[in-house]
Amino acid sequence: MDKLTNLTRITLLLFFILFISRSELIAQSFVNINAQLTGLSNSSSAWGDFDNDKDPDLIISGESSDGSFHIKLYRNSNGIFEEEASSFAGIKNGSIKWGDYDNDGDIDLLATGNNAEEKTTIYRNEGDTFIDIAPGFLYFGAYSHGTWTDYDNDGDLDVFISGSWNSKLYRNDGQDVFTDTEIEFIALTSSRACWADNDNDGDKDLLVTGDTGGGMKLYYYENNQGAFNEFELGNMGLSSGSVEWGDYDSDGDLDILITGFNDNVEPEAHIYRNEGNHVYTNIYAGLPPVAMGNACWGDSDNDGDLDIAITGKLAGCGATVSAIYENQGNGNFNDINTFLTNAERSSLCWGDYDNDTDLDLFLSGKDNNGNNFSRIYRNDFSLPNLFPWAPDNLTSEMLGDEVVLSWDEAFDSQTPQNSLTYNIRIGLAPLESGIIMPMAYLEDGYRMIPDFGNTGNNNHFTVKNLEPGLTYYWSVQTIDNAFGASVFSEEQSFYLPYTSVNHSLTQFEEVIIHPNPARDFISINFGIDEKFNINITTIDGKQVIARQIINGEKIDISGLVNGIYLLRIDSEGKIQHRKFIKY
Repeated sequence: MDKLTNLTRITLLLFFILFISRSELIAQSFVNINAQLTGLSNSSSAWGDFDNDKDPDLIISGESSDGSFHIKLYRNSNGIFEEEASSFAGIKNGSIKWGDYDNDGDIDLLATGNNAEEKTTIYRNEGDTFIDIAPGFLYFGAYSHGTWTDYDNDGDLDVFISGSWNSKLYRNDGQDVFTDTEIEFIALTSSRACWADNDNDGDKDLLVTGDTGGGMKLYYYENNQGAFNEFELGNMGLSSGSVEWGDYDSDGDLDILITGFNDNVEPEAHIYRNEGNHVYTNIYAGLPPVAMGNACWGDSDNDGDLDIAITGKLAGCGATVSAIYENQGNGNFNDINTFLTNAERSSLCWGDYDNDTDLDLFLSGKDNNGNNFSRIYRNDFSLPNLFPWAPDNLTSEMLGDEVVLSWDEAFDSQTPQNSLTYNIRIGLAPLESGIIMPMAYLEDGYRMIPDFGNTGNNNHFTVKNLEPGLTYYWSVQTIDNAFGASVFSEEQSFYLPYTSVNHSLTQFEEVIIHPNPARDFISINFGIDEKFNINITTIDGKQVIARQIINGEKIDISGLVNGIYLLRIDSEGKIQHRKFIKY
């Protein structure tokens, strides 16, 4: 898709202002395109460009009217959807997710749920076919949920799956090998999970919700360089629904959208505003209480903030809903009366299938007459989306065997700067990926999946476990709330040198910065020295603190702006470098 010039951006923006001044938008029109898809309930769905032709294709899992289980893959050919032959094992009451786990430039499929073959697996995309790689996962069964993430920042996608009273994080070790990390997470069934860098420290944190057997619970796992701190978010857990991170109020931190059954098996749907320090406040947004369905964020009207599509079973016999709630600001969400088919045992997902810059909607499930259906609704009445600008001022900083990459925050005509996310790629040659895949095309930025960027709202990323002695090439793109993508920034490179430092022989083996991330104070503990010199700089080298301190002394950082900082420790010529996050 060609990107708009700056002149075109300005012209269209002036048109928007004139258009809005003439009339108030009453409602969006979402039109069923009659795509002739197989009707499925107990379903899951995802948009993704599996055939690399730069339009979103569609994959659906679930149960058909004759009781059989399916995974149906539909190729998008100029808005016409044709079913592809495949060897997928059919599933229901599970999840399907696209992700490029092998960093080869096409998207692969993670599938879990109830199936006759009793397997949870990954299908590798080979272009004209998908191959079951048999990764050796547990069988998680009905009402399970799987997600991709790079939890260890090594450049490849790992897998978290929860269900059937199990929760497992599998590390991607390359060559189709996934290893159980044996990290303990809460055991759940009827569960959902999602990842994002909630504490802005450069690695992904986990939300997981479901039925513990002793009530519905929501847990937050804070990732600290691969070790997870567990926090129960009290009275917020639900099951048989969905949970998603998203910054609905554009304040730069992540809020929670959650649906499902409560302890009394009554459906609920809530938005919890992030107040910091693991405190979340229910904003009572007026969403319809649903379970046996899901809700998802997306800027459906291209006004820059996150709206909500929601579907599922309401309280009461036969009562169901499918709707779009427009974000009006100040925590207000209004049903825009799109007349979607009400459904339960349902799923929905946003995607721009016709590449006209607005988000269309897929919806499947069981309607009020008990009939299974699958429908694509075309968005016909939103303003065009002006794609964001690419980031500038890319810099790299070596910290031992880690490399911290950073860039300036970008701009967008519609999405607030705080809500923009970023998508990074790293390769071993100019204009190539392979170390970190962005699931986007480098020549124009077009994304293979409709999703937030892989660094989240952070304008920095720490990459680990790179091979020394090589030159790495990298660039970044900006993603807005309608999942529109900028072109990639001007490419930069860095050389990772070999190091002769033997960390096992130094008294600085344990350098502890606590807390990290930190809001007001940090303390530094290491070695046996009572006093040492510190030098704290911004990521671009500006000195902010330089003095001698006592081991364990509190250092006031409350006056620093939020971001990533570099710490240099000097004790009698022995130098160590670390980083910390101020939030």
